[in-house]
Amino acid sequence: MTDTNPIEILYKRADGVDIFMDVYIPSTASKASPASILLWWHGGGLLQGSRKAVAPHMLQAPEKHNLCIVSVDYRLAPQTRMPGILEDCLDAIDFIHGVRFAEQTGHRANPSKIVVSGSSAGGWLSLLAGTGIGYKACGLPAPRPVQGIVAIYPITDLLDPFWKTKQRPVSYMDRVIDFSEVESFVDPTSAKTSWSAPDGKRSIFYHYMVQEAILSSLLLDGTNIKEEHFSIAAGIKLKKDTVIPPIYIVTGNSDGKVPHVQSLDVVAALKEIGEEVEYEELDGLDHGFDREAEYTMDKLYQFVAKVTK
Repeated sequence: MTDTNPIEILYKRADGVDIFMDVYIPSTASKASPASILLWWHGGGLLQGSRKAVAPHMLQAPEKHNLCIVSVDYRLAPQTRMPGILEDCLDAIDFIHGVRFAEQTGHRANPSKIVVSGSSAGGWLSLLAGTGIGYKACGLPAPRPVQGIVAIYPITDLLDPFWKTKQRPVSYMDRVIDFSEVESFVDPTSAKTSWSAPDGKRSIFYHYMVQEAILSSLLLDGTNIKEEHFSIAAGIKLKKDTVIPPIYIVTGNSDGKVPHVQSLDVVAALKEIGEEVEYEELDGLDHGFDREAEYTMDKLYQFVAKVTK
């Protein structure tokens, strides 16, 4: 079986912040037959969370699907704004192509077969990294090409009304969160970090952001970059002359934390420019449904196998 204690790699030190990736390698992978890679970014609105939030289906994927899972941290907002977060994604992809990654994984993971993935805000990062949308606006080069994108109930557009409308309280909570509970996290001058504990004080930060409708300001204040540069559907429509990798999107249509219309907008944009997309909409399911062991996400892994064969 796959070791539940992954290979932990420190791959970057930025602004005094250590950034780690956890690598889960199939027992059958070897230097002669390295496994394809699913590079996954966690959710949390780019405000909270960590690489440790790997869903059960992903922990099973190395043995069940002969797939190397790489779960990566990134610096969190607002202490690090959007350009820095996208830079961390770029660096992660570059690192996987490098000598040190190959050495620390025993050459058992294949960097020529990478699918970028993520859940919620991590799904947004996968769409941005896989297409290059937003990178030029941040003064960054586009990431290396990948074989596919797997976006799981993703954020896709800062201009969606969901991020602009205060909810006091949010629809899925029974109280209003007081500013005093999140004051240190909202402060951009607080110490930078690349992770937060699922049961820590920062775990309420996403809900406060939704309550106050401040996602754009947390990600972009002081950057002079417009929100629309990170809109996936709009960016796809502008990339008619470029190659967009195969894309798979899965979401539930009862999502209270990221409305599934944001996924539908991306699907419509891809179809409008004649790009194929695999879209799976699960009836009645809410955000984070795949954290339950019963959801094996078979179509997701069939897509990954197809684009990396």
